[in-house]
Amino acid sequence: MNDLVMPTTGAIQVLPQRPNADVAAQPAATSPARTANARGILTSVVASVAFAALFGIPSLLDGLDASAAFGWRIIAALPFLALILTLLRQWPEMRRILGRIRQRPTLALVLVTDGLLFGVQTWLFAWAPTSGNALAVSMGYFLLPLMLVALGVVLYRERLSGFGIAAVALAVAGVVVALATGASISWATFAVALGYPAYFVLRRRFNLDSPAALALEMTALLPIAAIFVVQPHTLAAMAATPTNWLGVALLGVLTAIGFATYSLAQRALPMSLFGMLSYLEPVLLVVVSVALLGESLTFADALTYGAIALAIGMLGLDGLPKSTRREAGRRRRPRARATGRPTRRKRRPTTQRDDAIAAGR
Repeated sequence: MNDLVMPTTGAIQVLPQRPNADVAAQPAATSPARTANARGILTSVVASVAFAALFGIPSLLDGLDASAAFGWRIIAALPFLALILTLLRQWPEMRRILGRIRQRPTLALVLVTDGLLFGVQTWLFAWAPTSGNALAVSMGYFLLPLMLVALGVVLYRERLSGFGIAAVALAVAGVVVALATGASISWATFAVALGYPAYFVLRRRFNLDSPAALALEMTALLPIAAIFVVQPHTLAAMAATPTNWLGVALLGVLTAIGFATYSLAQRALPMSLFGMLSYLEPVLLVVVSVALLGESLTFADALTYGAIALAIGMLGLDGLPKSTRREAGRRRRPRARATGRPTRRKRRPTTQRDDAIAAGR
């Protein structure tokens, strides 16, 4: 496969040859792959926080149902998303995508399909907190990272570390408990768990995983959003409750920030790491569901979320021991030479023998 199909290959670190100790001593943290991963992790965390804050807003909109909240969210997000595209200098990417569509018109159908998949998830996100299904949708977001990790391993041949495998095992155990006890599970749970992976795979397959592509997807949803917004009861509710306009503005800015950073994280990170980091969002959604929306957390829910919280803790450890070992190894090597341990350079009587052995390899 080429990199258009498997863009995660760009995140694989290629180590240089090390002809001498000076090259070996170069810090790994300066590699582009590590820098990209760090930025991807940061943007993923920002996205999760934005989505958690967004989850509680529809229930605060007086007189607006889920469809109206969805419509206003799409319309209000586009101006803020345009500002973010300017700050991130994404307009050249927008022109590149439009150029690709002119050369290959079928990409327009892909963008519309992406937009519809995205629209379903956005509508569910507005429907859940206003219908008493916040925990059920949160469970879907718990299942979602498992699906993304599976896709990363199966489709993109990504490998999990030991901590990653342990985290997946804990998450699977939590999901099994949920399925066995019926803890806050409904059709919406599986709509999220299966719908979003299809959306992500389609975007990655056609190299459309960017904030610029997201803006085009949301633009494709504008006709549907406009139909929901111009309904008489929606317009009456907006006129009767002026504070709804503040809620709509918050819907727009948080949607733009959340999905823009989410797209950046998806593009920067391998699919498996992107999926595991996505566990932060459902944890925050549960907090919002219980603390703000007043839904009750059952014992089965607590077992499920507790197991997955441990999985998130395992992810927090993933990578830290590796960097610690590297730094410790670099510090030990100079001390070993200082204590008088012989090295190949210092053992001059054996240099010719070593050269002869090296030449015979």
